[in-house]
Amino acid sequence: MSRSVVYQLSLTIFCLMLLASTYVSASCNQMAWKRGKPFDYYATETRASTATFRGGLLHLVENYHLTPDVRNLVRGATGAMPGDLLFVLNTIPNHPVALDAYSRYEHRYHESASFREQKFMDRPVHTADCLFQRADRVFPNMAETKVVWAIHRYRKGEYEESEDLLRQAIALQPNYVEAHYNLGLVYIELNQFELARRHADVAYAAGYPLPGLKKKLSRLGQQ
Repeated sequence: MSRSVVYQLSLTIFCLMLLASTYVSASCNQMAWKRGKPFDYYATETRASTATFRGGLLHLVENYHLTPDVRNLVRGATGAMPGDLLFVLNTIPNHPVALDAYSRYEHRYHESASFREQKFMDRPVHTADCLFQRADRVFPNMAETKVVWAIHRYRKGEYEESEDLLRQAIALQPNYVEAHYNLGLVYIELNQFELARRHADVAYAAGYPLPGLKKKLSRLGQQ
């Protein structure tokens, strides 16, 4: 192998390593808040009409940056994806719909070549996990954030991490039906069927509408 070929290979490897390190090290915590401070999705001030935000800040942000196309990962509202999602999360870091949409965007971008090749679909510079960690740090002890984060971990096949987050959510809100339902799904993946049935019973006794957990237990003969 010639010296020039070795040089070209070394340069290519270096560039790939540089790109990978850029993705990993681009911390979402370095982003500035769009309105000077983070707003809590669940707080009254985020939803209340003011002289500045008629209809409330939440309504304003969702109306311009969290359109149905953005939620469904079809196209951005004001620019390339996932820019609008980051705008929302740099205003309201614990917005559950925006967090879940960013998680789905990250997953599809890395799993689907056809999705990546669409026009105006940019590489997600910040990891979804960083955004979840930031939301949990800025507004801690929010069971809703932990459930959406757990769904993100479940989507990645990280079932034990998902279980831990859902158990934290239930510790905060023992009757949180969404947490029980998703924990049942996690326990199926972990082959802990008795625990899956237990949390399914809690969810369905409370009227949870989605039949997915019940169907999975039935197919496994565990209902």
